[in-house]
Amino acid sequence: MNLPHLPRSPIVKSLLEPLLEDFTYWFSQAQQMLEREALPFLSAERRQELLQRITQAQSEVQAAYSLLNSTGVGVDTTILMAWHQLVLECWHLRLQARTHSQL
Repeated sequence: MNLPHLPRSPIVKSLLEPLLEDFTYWFSQAQQMLEREALPFLSAERRQELLQRITQAQSEVQAAYSLLNSTGVGVDTTILMAWHQLVLECWHLRLQARTHSQL
């Protein structure tokens, strides 16, 4: 199927592919932390909510990666920013876990 209206720029792929890989990595790290580590500073409700958001984002990133590889289509920047914000939350959680373990 020929989709002339879709951008097939190698620049889009070269920029977006590593970014999607980073999102996949950091979401996976956070998921493992939430599922396997004791985080006494985090309520059960907050843990579950964050885990659900991460799982949803992982599915979205995988779908975006598939679309990028099959069609060359990029991702809307508002979606990228939402994923980036979630990664920042994951980093903050890791920092809290490290700080808490040092007490």
